Amino acid sequence: MSPDKQAASVLRDADWLPVHWHHARDAIDFAWIPRDRHPSLTFLAEQYWRELNPPVVSLDRSGLGELGSHNAHYIFHSAFCCSTLLTRALNVPGRAMALNEPEILLDLASAAQHGRLTSDALRTVAELLARPFRPEESVAIKPSNEANVLAQHLLGGNEGSRAIFLYAPLKRFLSSVARKGMWGRLWARRLFSTLRVQTGIDVGLDEVGLLQLTDLQVAALSWLMHHAQGAALLAAFPQRVKTLDSETFLANRAQTLDALGVHFGNALDGAKIAAGPAFATHSKEIGRSVDPEAPLEPRIPMPTIDEEIEMVATWAQSMAEHLGIAFDLPRGSTLMAPA
Repeated sequence: MSPDKQAASVLRDADWLPVHWHHARDAIDFAWIPRDRHPSLTFLAEQYWRELNPPVVSLDRSGLGELGSHNAHYIFHSAFCCSTLLTRALNVPGRAMALNEPEILLDLASAAQHGRLTSDALRTVAELLARPFRPEESVAIKPSNEANVLAQHLLGGNEGSRAIFLYAPLKRFLSSVARKGMWGRLWARRLFSTLRVQTGIDVGLDEVGLLQLTDLQVAALSWLMHHAQGAALLAAFPQRVKTLDSETFLANRAQTLDALGVHFGNALDGAKIAAGPAFATHSKEIGRSVDPEAPLEPRIPMPTIDEEIEMVATWAQSMAEHLGIAFDLPRGSTLMAPA
């Protein structure tokens, strides 16, 4: 097959997922991942899709030509907020499909962080990810939370795109970090290092001062930086971005999905989806059944950790005021009124 025919074949078929962008040679790798295989993947990252042994092709971005415009929507988030669950709930053949953290967006985020991302490359990748898998089927894209740095650029590149900013209340977020043990705490510190560069927020501490913070204080600062990203997104696109917290989503699943369908311009049967497999299986441990009501149950107390979380939450509110970060996002921006 000639390069032109190969490119045309890849471009007209959304099953050819763009998986990597190589800045040095301005090329994009595509992997053949049919729509019906997406539910078997924890995330759309190479460590997961490689297990499928899909065909992979690499195409020069400059040779892709005009891709057309589709109005993909976005689920931006701040981690530990049921974003993967929401993404799986939006797998409704013929109506909606959501892409769960395409790794190529991390390639773009890294390039942006180092001043190497071009608007042309961003537009190409966004248009490739927005291709519908089936006629009349809308596409939602959930970037990794470390790709939030791209949010304003992605929305700014397509006036038809809408988004939500999904987050967990701070205490729930801190509890999730703590319950993951050492790995959760290491993750929080790595996230802080990334967001510190991406947001440019100076928390007023030198390296010695930062090292004296507890793991959960660092996690709280990361949460605040994500909130700053969400607030900036709302300010830039007040009519196109809504906020949603994880507790409201879990307590009002059907209503939230109905409201999200309206916001994304594609009517969904929220009650049917809420009663379906997305809420009866673990969102990340593929194939494991779960009690749909389990997320609503109170968490088992951890006295020492819970006491620390209360203290850190109070400290974080003071830090938010000191840094000029909105601890509470505007109520008028909510997708759903709190339960």
